[in-house]
Amino acid sequence: MTILRAMALLAAVASLGLGNAHAAANREPNRTTVLPNRVFTCTMGHVTNFDAHKAQTPADLTFDSHHRLVFALPAGPARTGPAPDVNDPPEKVPVGARILEDPDAIAPQRKAAFDQVVDYWPKRVETMGMIDMHMRNAMVIEGLSPDSANVFMPRASELTHFDPQHLYQGHCSVSHPASLPVSRR
Repeated sequence: MTILRAMALLAAVASLGLGNAHAAANREPNRTTVLPNRVFTCTMGHVTNFDAHKAQTPADLTFDSHHRLVFALPAGPARTGPAPDVNDPPEKVPVGARILEDPDAIAPQRKAAFDQVVDYWPKRVETMGMIDMHMRNAMVIEGLSPDSANVFMPRASELTHFDPQHLYQGHCSVSHPASLPVSRR
């Protein structure tokens, strides 16, 4: 996944309301397939050379540190309809959609549970967690296979204003446990 593609995916995070904390949709999406529980165990690199004007691949990036991040998305109906509209109230977040482990506090959300989730697994998943009234932690997750994914994680004050000092790119193994573990955060 190129970083520009990740940024294009980040643009899709508009449905999470990065510019407006009350922005994803309340309408019920069309749902047919049931997704399994998913636990993402990730190694996230802190990006030091991101350039929004270049088409960078993960191989082009340099990292000054690596961090463990584990998060969960619960089983539930797959979304097949359109992404939420940014002007609608937020959708209910599935119980269990949360950060399980973040020992280095690279995703310093106020709470472990995500505030918003748009789940199109395995194509794409977008999450957002509030850090404070002005800053959010976003994750754009792209499934590579049922058992692996890439993650792009910036902190953002709104859709077009992300903090270049807090950009992370990582790879995750994905497990499908019968039940989700309890958060250690």
